[in-house]
Amino acid sequence: MICRKAAAYIHAENLKGNFRELRKLAGKAKLCAVIKADAYGHGALAVSKILEREGADYLAVALLEEALELRAAGIGSPILVLGTTDARNADIVVSRHITQTVFTEDLAVALSASASRLGLPAKIHVKVDTGMHRQGIRVEDAGAFARALISLGGLTVEGAYSHFAEADNPDTSFTMRQLADFHRALGGMKAAGLSPPLRHIANSAGLLHFPEARLDMVRPGILLYGLSPDAAHGLPEGFRPVMRFCASIAALRTIPAGESVSYGRLFTAARTTRLALLQIGYADGYSRLLSNKAHVVVRGRRAPLAGRVCMDQIMIDVTDILEASVGDEATLFGLPELQAGELARLMGTIDYEVSCGISKRVPRIVEEEGR
Repeated sequence: MICRKAAAYIHAENLKGNFRELRKLAGKAKLCAVIKADAYGHGALAVSKILEREGADYLAVALLEEALELRAAGIGSPILVLGTTDARNADIVVSRHITQTVFTEDLAVALSASASRLGLPAKIHVKVDTGMHRQGIRVEDAGAFARALISLGGLTVEGAYSHFAEADNPDTSFTMRQLADFHRALGGMKAAGLSPPLRHIANSAGLLHFPEARLDMVRPGILLYGLSPDAAHGLPEGFRPVMRFCASIAALRTIPAGESVSYGRLFTAARTTRLALLQIGYADGYSRLLSNKAHVVVRGRRAPLAGRVCMDQIMIDVTDILEASVGDEATLFGLPELQAGELARLMGTIDYEVSCGISKRVPRIVEEEGR
């Protein structure tokens, strides 16, 4: 079967290069690579295999299901589940040697019981809420929670962590307050007799902007993939996009001046216009918000979208690219001159959403050569 020519190319060398840049920034701190949400749309298994070979100290996912998929595929690195899980999953967590975030006593008790029953340690990281107010123990409760954990058998408290809410904000006051609160919680734990060896709070933006927040481990996510955590400053030097989203020209047609294109007739040709058809649409994660706004790159030149993004197709204006032909590759993002951040700004969102939104029907193809 001959399939449509559309794919998200994952450049392994760029991923490795980004990882090494993060290693340099982290200094002596361990590096926990965040690969939740299918590695931000890049393919969690392929990315995990590469990062495991590169020596990532931990991999972090959002859900237990994500961790189990990696274990089933043979990933042996320590895996931290950042989200909570039902206490009834305790045996699964312990038996698969998965490290679980804990901030409730019922889950701690369940993991302790599983550890005793299975004869294996239950590895946990304690989550502290310093201002995100999603999950975590209160700073004031850190000592009492530590005492409760100490009273339980079978628990190995590998770490304690929190999460910055706005480490990309030029106003650093809230971030510094969070860091101070995290240290206050750690102090409460220590006074109760618990000193987790891995203290971590720095995400990508925190790692970039707050050296004092690197502590024992850092948790970069978006920078691994060559996407910017800081829309105001773009991608830092030394980092390169890992995903290149492409589709080939499937057909060409010419329309006269005055004719309109696609749903809602947003585009009307001001001149005789040559249109190229790409078999990519919002069902593939190319947002409808990009209609009549975005550009793609064909033969090294930018071509604007013509009209509204359809479910499965878009049209681009290649009138000024005379050599454009059926079969030519069009890049929708992932080049230095056309990055995901450009699409994010047009959509009114962040780089993360652009890569995470690329749907499963777009194949991920790992390429060893960087670009």
